[in-house]
Amino acid sequence: MQDSLANLILWATVIIAVLVAVYGVMQVMTLRRLLDRSKHETQMLVQSLRNETHAMGSGSIGVGQRLLEVEKKLNQTMERQVDLEQKDAGSLPYNYAIRLVEMGASADDLVENCGLARVEADLIALVHAELKKRHQNDISYDNF
Repeated sequence: MQDSLANLILWATVIIAVLVAVYGVMQVMTLRRLLDRSKHETQMLVQSLRNETHAMGSGSIGVGQRLLEVEKKLNQTMERQVDLEQKDAGSLPYNYAIRLVEMGASADDLVENCGLARVEADLIALVHAELKKRHQNDISYDNF
């Protein structure tokens, strides 16, 4: 009887050991599935981040190139504006003086209103008077 009790205890121990082993294997399999799922999700997130980083990098390169183009155009425009201002700044008093002379202003008026030197004002008045005289002569010759 002692033998049968020992056999029974032995079998009970073996059964418990097998059950614990089966339970352990099931837990390992469950953990393995969770690990695989987590690994897959992590890989998906990493790929998504790579795609976003690539898109952002490509976008910023494009923005950088556009910014350089805009900066270049702005510099060209500013240079043109400076050139025009320098051109116009020198000719503005003369254009204004010519208009005033055409409206009947004297050399004194040009010196006072346009900031021209007396010699410049006299020259503009003289040239205008000469052109006016020639124009009148041309008209009188046309009438003959």
